[in-house]
Amino acid sequence: MWCYGAGVKLLSLLRTSKQLGWRNCAAVATHRVALITGFYQRQLPVERCPVPEVFAGCNQRVPFISEPWFESSRDACLAGADALLAGCATWFSHKEHEIGSPPDWFLDPGSGQRFPDGSQHWSRCKPFAAADIKRCWELSRWGWAPLLARAWRFTGDNRYIDGLNAWTTSWCQVNPVNSGCNWLCGQEASMRLLHAFQAWQLSDAPGRPPNSHRERAAFVAAHLQRIAATEHYAQAQDNNHWISEAAALFIGGNWLAAFSGQYAAAARHWAKAGRRALELSVCRLVLPDGSFAQHSITYHRLVMDTLAQVEIWRRWLNLELFSISFTERCCAATTWLTSMVDPISGDAPNLGSNDGAFCYQLHAQPYRDFRPTLQLASVLFQSHSVLPPGPWDEPLHWMGLMGDRSPAQVDRPVSAAPITFFPDGGYAVLRPASSSWALFRLPTYRFRPAHADPLHFDLWYQGVNLLRDGGSYSYNSSLADLAAFTGIASHNTVQLDGAEPMPRLGRFLWGDWLQLAAPVQVLPNSVIASYHVPYGRHQRQVQVHDDGHRWTIIDTCTDFKSHSLLRWRLCPADWRLDGYSLIGPMITLEIACDQPIERLELVSGWESRHYGAKTMLPVLEVTVAQAPATFTTSIQLSS
Repeated sequence: MWCYGAGVKLLSLLRTSKQLGWRNCAAVATHRVALITGFYQRQLPVERCPVPEVFAGCNQRVPFISEPWFESSRDACLAGADALLAGCATWFSHKEHEIGSPPDWFLDPGSGQRFPDGSQHWSRCKPFAAADIKRCWELSRWGWAPLLARAWRFTGDNRYIDGLNAWTTSWCQVNPVNSGCNWLCGQEASMRLLHAFQAWQLSDAPGRPPNSHRERAAFVAAHLQRIAATEHYAQAQDNNHWISEAAALFIGGNWLAAFSGQYAAAARHWAKAGRRALELSVCRLVLPDGSFAQHSITYHRLVMDTLAQVEIWRRWLNLELFSISFTERCCAATTWLTSMVDPISGDAPNLGSNDGAFCYQLHAQPYRDFRPTLQLASVLFQSHSVLPPGPWDEPLHWMGLMGDRSPAQVDRPVSAAPITFFPDGGYAVLRPASSSWALFRLPTYRFRPAHADPLHFDLWYQGVNLLRDGGSYSYNSSLADLAAFTGIASHNTVQLDGAEPMPRLGRFLWGDWLQLAAPVQVLPNSVIASYHVPYGRHQRQVQVHDDGHRWTIIDTCTDFKSHSLLRWRLCPADWRLDGYSLIGPMITLEIACDQPIERLELVSGWESRHYGAKTMLPVLEVTVAQAPATFTTSIQLSS
C-alpha cells in the first residue's frame, strides 16, 4: 500500500514538474545546489551596509491641494508616522505591536522569537525553520520610509525626517550586506530598494527623481548586485518575485546610470537586464485577458503597484517606451482589476494567496481598499481615471499626476457588460446591476495554483461580500490550518468524497492541476463550467435574473462514491436556518436537491482577510450521499 501511494505521488510530481516547466525546475535545482555548496557566499561576500546620506530637513511643506479628502488623508498619515516614532508598528496592516524606535529588526514582537541576524551569510538562513520569516521581513521592506517622508512633507516637522534618518541608520548598521535573513530574498531586497527610492524622491523633490549621493549610490549598487545574483531563480518562480526584481534592476540601474558615474558600467548592465526581464515577465505572467499568473487579488495589486513604479520612473528618467505587447498587458491587467473591485466599498474578493503585501502606498486608505491602485494604474496605463475624485487620488498628487486625471471619464460605470469572461485566467464576473455582482472562479490553472478553488462563487451586494472566500492566513501555519485555508473547504463550491480536487505535493505546491472538462458556456444571463477528477465530476451553472436581486446556482455532481458536500461561506452576521431556507441580512438562500439531503447544518468556519489573522464565520453545509445529485441554490436579495 505504501509503495502504491508513493508511486502515485511520484507520478503526480513528474506530471506537475512538466506543468511547472523543466527549465524552471532546473533553475530551482541549480539555486539549491549553489546554496549547499557555498557558491553564493563566495560570489556575494558580507560587507558593511552603506548608510544613505542624512536628509537636511529644510522645512519645505507640500502645497496643500483643494480636495475635500486631503485633510483627512494628511491626518491619517501623521497618525501613522507618530505611532512609528512612538515605537508602535503595524504588521500586515492589521496588528499593532510595541517595538521601540528604532526597532529590534530581528525580533517578532508577537511571539518573542528572534530571526537570524547579521552573524551569518543569508544563504545559510532557513526561512521556514521555525517562526514565520515574513514577520521579520515586514519592517525590513522599509514601508515606513515613504510614510515618514510624507509626514515631513505634510508638516515640515523635522521630527519625521530625523526619525527616518534614525531608522535608516539603525537598519544599515545591523544588517551588513549579504548577511542575515533580511538579505535572503531578492524580492525583499527589491521592495526595500523601491521604498528607499520613494522616500528619497519625496524628501528631495516630489514629482521628479531624487538626487544622487555617494552612500545612496553605494546602497543602491549593493542591493542590485544581490538581486542580480539570483535573477534566474526569480524567473523560475513564474510569479511576482520575477516582476519585483526586474523592476528594481530597471529603476535602480537607470537611476545609477543617470546620476552616479562610479557604477556606470554595472548600472547599464543592471538596467538592461531589468528591462529585458520586465518585458519577458509581464508578457508571460500577465495573460492576454489581463489575469495574473498567481490567481490572487492581492498579488495582482502588488504587480500593478510595481508596474506603476516602473512607468513613473521611466517617465521621470526620460527612458524609451516599453514594447507594444508590454503596454497592452499593463492595460489589460488594469481592466481585470477594474472588474474585480467592488464599486461601493473598494474591496475585492479574497481570491487566492493573501500574504499581506501592501507596498509603495502613498495614501492612507486601508489594506482592503483597492481603489488607490486602480486609480493610479488607470491614469498611467489607460490615460484616464476610472473613479471619481477621492482619497484614492493621493498617489497621483505625490507623483505629479493630478493633471492627468481625466474628468471626462470619472463618472463611467465600472463595467458596462452584464458578464465579463476572462478565459485565460479562468474567471467570469457577472455584474447585472451596480449594487449586485458576483465572481465565478473557473478551473483553469495554467500556472501553479495556490488554492484548490474550482467553481468557487463570490457574491456581493450593496458593498457587502455576502458569500466569500476564506483567504490564506499564514504561509508558515500548521498543516491543519494550511489545509483548511487553501483547500477546497475554504471555498464556496462542492467537495466530492471528502477529497481535495488536486493532490498536495508540498507547502506551496498542488499536483495534477485542474482543467475544464468542457468549454465554458457564456449565455446572456448565465455561465456554465465543469471539471472532473478520478472520483467524480462537478458542473456548476450560475444564473442571474435581470434585476440582479435573484440568483440561481445549479450544481450537478456525478460519479462520486460516498458523498458530495456543498458549502456556502457566509459573511459574519445573524443567520437563521428555517427548514431548507437560510435567512440572513439582505439575503435568503433556498436549498433543494433531487436526492435526499443527509445533512443541512449551519457550522462555524474560519476566514482570513489579513495575513496572520483569522476570525470565525458561519458556513452552511449540505451533504448528499447518492449519485448523481443536483443541488439548486436559489438566492433572493432584499430590495
